[in-house]
Parts: sequence; C-alpha cells; structure tokens
Amino acid sequence: MRHPYAVVPSSRPASLFSVRSRPTTPEPQPTRRPPATESPLVPPLPSILPLGGIHPNRSRTPGVVAEKAATRGHYVKHSSRVTLLLSGQEEGVDIPAYGTGDTIEGVFAIARPCGLFALEVKVEGTMRIEEIGGSGSRTVRIIDEMVYSWIPARNGPLPPKGSFRYTIPTTFLDSDTDARYPLPPTYSARLDGIPGFRVDIAYVIAVNLTHQREAATLWRGFTSMRVPFRYTFRTRPALAGPFPRAVQKTEDSPRTVFLSHIRPWRNGAPGIKVHVYLPASQVCSAQEPIPFHVSLLGDELALAPFADYRPPATSFLSLSASSSNTTMDSFASSSVGLLGRGSRRAAQRCPLRIQVQRTTAERSHMYSQDWIGQGVVHSVSSSVSSVVWSGAIIIPPSSGAGGIGGGFELDGLRVVDSIVLSIEAPPGSRPQYIPLSETIPLRLTSDSFGCQAAIPVSPLA
Repeated sequence: MRHPYAVVPSSRPASLFSVRSRPTTPEPQPTRRPPATESPLVPPLPSILPLGGIHPNRSRTPGVVAEKAATRGHYVKHSSRVTLLLSGQEEGVDIPAYGTGDTIEGVFAIARPCGLFALEVKVEGTMRIEEIGGSGSRTVRIIDEMVYSWIPARNGPLPPKGSFRYTIPTTFLDSDTDARYPLPPTYSARLDGIPGFRVDIAYVIAVNLTHQREAATLWRGFTSMRVPFRYTFRTRPALAGPFPRAVQKTEDSPRTVFLSHIRPWRNGAPGIKVHVYLPASQVCSAQEPIPFHVSLLGDELALAPFADYRPPATSFLSLSASSSNTTMDSFASSSVGLLGRGSRRAAQRCPLRIQVQRTTAERSHMYSQDWIGQGVVHSVSSSVSSVVWSGAIIIPPSSGAGGIGGGFELDGLRVVDSIVLSIEAPPGSRPQYIPLSETIPLRLTSDSFGCQAAIPVSPLA
C-alpha cells in the first residue's frame, strides 16, 4: 500500500523552517536532503497566512525575534516617599517585563531622606496556592535577594538617590530537595476541586523604608513600595525543521509520526489506522503556525465517509491587521461560519478536531485544563486506501502560551502542554466506529529558532 504522504503534491515553504542537520553552533549547517524515495512531501501552508504567525505586528526575523530593542523607555512609579525608575522598558506599559537572563537596572529617589533609619531594595519571587473562599494557603519562596541596602548609622547620611543592578537567575534552589530547577515564569491559574484553589507565581521589586514615626520619639514606621514585574521563561527550538517522518527519534532526528487506531464497535469489522505527522516535531514556537498531517489508512469502504469532507478555499482565515486580537473562540467560530457558505459537500463538519491543551496540576490532587490553540484543516488528499487532512495549529497571542517556555515544575506544581487529537465518524457512520481521542505531548517555546537570546530546547532530549 502506497503511503498517503507520497500523493501529496508539493513541499512546505522553506520560509517557515530552514532544513538543517543538528547544529552544534548557532551557525547555519548544510541543508539535509534525504533521498527522494524517503522525502516526506507535505502540502504547503496557504499563501494567505502571514509567515509571522497570527500577529502581523510582531517581528519574527531571526536575530530580532523577542530581542530587547536598543532604544527603549523607562517605567516609573511614585509614592509619597520614593520614586522608582526601571530602564529598558516599553513606554506606557502597565507592568515591567523581563526575560531569562535579563538584568534589572533601577534608579530610586528619596523625597524626604530626613528621619530615615534604613533603606533596602529587594527582588522577591513567590508561588502561592490559596484556597478559594477559605483560609488555607501555602507559599513557596523562589527569590529573596537584597540588591541594595543603606543604613545611615553604619553607612553615613542617606543619599537622595541611588541605583542598583540585578541579573535574574536562570535557576532556583529547591530547599526541600537541594536540587536546582529552571526559574518558573509569572503564572496564574485556578485549580478545580472542592472548594478549589488559586495558584499564583509572582515577582516584585520591593523598596522598603524604615523611618522615624514621630519627631522626638523612638517609634519607627515601615513603608514598602512594591512593583510587580512579569517574568518570561524564554526558550527556542534547538533544531530547525521540518523533519522527515519518523516513528521513533534517532541520534540526529526527532520523532515526528504518532500512530493510533480507530476501532469499530462491532468485533471483526475492519479498523482504521491513524498516522499523525508533525513536521516541526514536538518542540514548536508559539509564535509560528504548527503544521500537521493526519492520515487515515484502511480499505475504500471504511474510508469513504471520512473522504467526503472538503474545506472551502476560505476556511483558512486571512490573518490581517484587523485580526490581531483574534482569540481561539472567534477563530473557531469564524471557520464554522465560512463552512456554511460553501457547497453541501463542503458544509460537512470535519471529522477531525485538533487543539492544544494546557494542563496545570498540583500534586495530582487538583488540576485545570485550558484550550490555548486551535487547528484548522486547509487541504484534503485522498486515494483508494488513504485520506490525509493537512493544516496548521494557531496559538493566538492573547493566550500568553509562549510565556511559560514549554512548561515547568515547582514544588509539586506542574504545567504542561499537549496536542489533543479527536476523530469522530460522520453522522451516518457513527454506529460503526468508536470516537478516537489521543494526546501528544508538546513543548511550546516563547521564541523561534533564530533567537539566540533564548534557551534552546532539543526535541532529541
């Protein structure tokens, strides 16, 4: 039986991924060209899809992706006693933002230094799990660093202004296990349960002042100005795809094909093999479309109901500037609306549903699941013994999916992503086949392959 990928007409555009062998340095490597008989020919992504992804205003150029611009403004916060200025921030942002390995550079000015006994600047990071509607809570301290300290009795008169620098660490020490883990990103989620819990990972810059409370007394007051900042765990794929189809990973190529089976309700009836091909592997950038090819292999009669679906030409949405705020719900609903405008055959509901799910779990007792990405079929290829659905998964910027850099673990809390594949037979064939639901682990990186400032994540690990 001829494999379905062999009947797909053309290859994926090289502009989305540069085909390279496994690199040992950031320098480009020679193009890997497998023999023609083994080359996985895949259909192209539609030309109406911007190569930059769903957000046309965000740069995806290698070397520029997510890099800090050389000319940036400042973030300023005032209180009655102190003013804090943080450099390297976008003008007008509501909250400062930093990534892996960034350095916090700050300047503070004291409005009334008279009567101050001490001043300190700290960078703090905590994970807090709190019971919703109750009093139970647990706090884990991730960062607790003193970056500036001044005590007039020891250091002399307090200067009216000062500065500090602090490079954010890439790891933290777990006090329970004495093991080091990657520093987790800013994150918030609600965990299902009775009564339910809220988990928050937060980072702040705290300016603490100890001052004389009343003149001619020994009473002292304490004032703290706290400035939250958003921390992003920046990662990128270590290898550039697309990769050839492979059921198992090898020394220089990741796994890209995942096998499953649609079982019949009646014993002895023929089943249908399912092959899922992910040309970009299981490590993908959240900034780029994630291509997929789902093949059904079986006899002609078994595949006939699945071969009827044909997406209309407009089912893959044109992502113009007006769609920069596209959400997964609106993306899916728009696709459904477009299906209704085609012919009767095109109006059929696609048997395939493919999405990206984020799971947050705490010690296996509480968890939450959220959909953060939606797949769209843009072409169908079929033969006597196969049906191939091809398309791409889009991760909307509004989901914030790339900010966690591929998932993390912290003191029993675990956040992971996965591709959830569902196939349900068309209405006339549902009594014959059991609906299929499969999960494929996925690591979404915050940056694309060309960003050298991010930590590489290898699909071969």
